Amino acid sequence: MKHVNESETQGFPWGPVRAQLAVGGDRRLEARSYLTDGFGLRNRIAGSSHETRAVRDIAEVWLPGRLKSYVVPPMMGLPYLSAGQVLEEKPRVRKYIARSMIRNPEALRVQSDYLLLTRSGEVGRLTAVYDEHLGRILTDDMLRIRARQAENYGWLYAYMRTLTFKAMARTAQYGHMIKHLESAHVENMPVPWPNRDVRDSIGLDATRAIALRRSARKVQQRADDLYESAIGSLESLDDPVVSTVRASVLAVGRRRLDAQHHRGDVEGLRTLISSSATRGVVALKDIADVSLGNRFKRFFSEGEAGTPYRSAGELFDVNPPVTKRIFSALLEKPDSYMLDEGWIVMACSGQTYGLLGRTKLLSSAHRGIFGSHDLIRIIADEDLIRPGYLQTVLNHERLGRPLAVSHAYGTSIPHLDPVDIRTLPIPRFAPDVENEIASLTERSVTLNMEADELESMATDRAEAIVAEYLANPR
Repeated sequence: MKHVNESETQGFPWGPVRAQLAVGGDRRLEARSYLTDGFGLRNRIAGSSHETRAVRDIAEVWLPGRLKSYVVPPMMGLPYLSAGQVLEEKPRVRKYIARSMIRNPEALRVQSDYLLLTRSGEVGRLTAVYDEHLGRILTDDMLRIRARQAENYGWLYAYMRTLTFKAMARTAQYGHMIKHLESAHVENMPVPWPNRDVRDSIGLDATRAIALRRSARKVQQRADDLYESAIGSLESLDDPVVSTVRASVLAVGRRRLDAQHHRGDVEGLRTLISSSATRGVVALKDIADVSLGNRFKRFFSEGEAGTPYRSAGELFDVNPPVTKRIFSALLEKPDSYMLDEGWIVMACSGQTYGLLGRTKLLSSAHRGIFGSHDLIRIIADEDLIRPGYLQTVLNHERLGRPLAVSHAYGTSIPHLDPVDIRTLPIPRFAPDVENEIASLTERSVTLNMEADELESMATDRAEAIVAEYLANPR
């Protein structure tokens, strides 16, 4: 073996490791595995003077059979959720896959006491199972994890959400362009095992957070149902392949020669909204300020310095950690990108079957966050309309979002412009109807915020336990 001089290693990350580490467990001959923080953290936790357990001792971890899906029309297939959709705050089925091509559909469904861990792409992201996941076919890109004793569910959830566990998971990943993680890798990872009272206390906070989030989703569903009942029956709306429109509508306003805007079901929805509104219909621009920031060059920090940054995708996920911080002072008019409580943001870039057109009502937890330029800001005039009601109108999957998406333009990555969004029709109803819908939506936002805070506190406490283990080697 050639001797390596120190001068030859300048500019390259390197370090000595014991040869025996490469012949046991799931270690591969990849230098990256030994040079990442996660490798050192894993060995220090396993070698701590405090008690530890392996994941396999406290939980079952398995990978369902690999899935080769064939997309079919909704009435002919099974509802399917990808990993990204599973992690969303409001999971929505976007595709259906052929039943006859799946060997064992039940193996790809989940139960309410499972934990789900991403094993492909962005490895190591964890979520609990919510009602929207049940009865669906979930991607095989998520490992299924089930605590052997129910009392360990909360502690396991809090610990596996820590940055330390995520670092360990990414150390174990393998692959070149697309990273992967196997169930055996997770089974062998160490789990700090403090005394029962500590585990139960942290686990209780974690399970309460999950319960709050489930409640929030049910409350929002009540708001959506109330709005739908106010609008009336949707049975009259069909989705014809061919629609007929007057040629004159193609020559006014910002209309393009794009058939999507003139779809029959969208035109029918506009008519239904107009006919059902007891106090008429107003344009969004008449009750809210609608704006979009200019594109900018991002200056991200390497550490904890800077302002927390959120992309459009992150805002629609369940309590994502802050992964990026930006030096906002280096940008022109940075205040115009800061988010605030009571605002509604709309994803204005992406696929029409994805997040495009989705909206989110922000809570006090978003105040001071630097938001992506791919977010349209909608600031309601609260003297004219309550933000909670406006959020339900805009984000309703069948009565709101299709109207926004009908304005999309572009091929590979469709976009929405504020000038079009300002024209969206907002139906007005009796104050008591609007207030009830608004109160439910705003309550849902509050419950989600409380869930995030409680969950983050449980995760921070679990991280503090990890720090104690790291500080006490054998």
